[in-house]
Amino acid sequence: MKMAFYVTSLIVIINITLQSTLLQHFRLFGILPNTSLLIVISFALIWGNKKGAFIGVCVGLLQDILGGVLPGMNGVIYLLIGYNVGIFQRILFKDSYLAPVLFTTVSTFLYYIIYYVIGVIIGLDISFVGLFKKVIFIETVYNSLLSILIYRFIYNLTNKPFMNSKVRR
Repeated sequence: MKMAFYVTSLIVIINITLQSTLLQHFRLFGILPNTSLLIVISFALIWGNKKGAFIGVCVGLLQDILGGVLPGMNGVIYLLIGYNVGIFQRILFKDSYLAPVLFTTVSTFLYYIIYYVIGVIIGLDISFVGLFKKVIFIETVYNSLLSILIYRFIYNLTNKPFMNSKVRR
């Protein structure tokens, strides 16, 4: 299981690096895909709620450290999403492309609802209508399309013998 920890950590670090550098050039209508969210969802669907929550909080805190609006906000949001998506791990067919698309669509929307609620609580001036029109819809579509590629990559990786994980098919 040590190797799985190292490989997962490497995926998270590479993702954060790519998202802040190379992926900046792949904006769709000015919107950047949230690949960190896709990684949390993928691992949660494959490994379940506890590991999904752990990976979620680690990815979120790393994002917060590197430039979040409120320290810990992404950590909490990704923890909640990783845990709740991971609950469904045991009842899903892992080879399906529908599961990552469905959970990504719902999770992207939930990410922004939670972000909005926390923002309002701490006094940020956020327009939900503006957020929905300019960000949520486009990012949901963008994330959902990318979720198939990222999920498939992580699913295939977790089935490698060196990852030593048991994936129910």
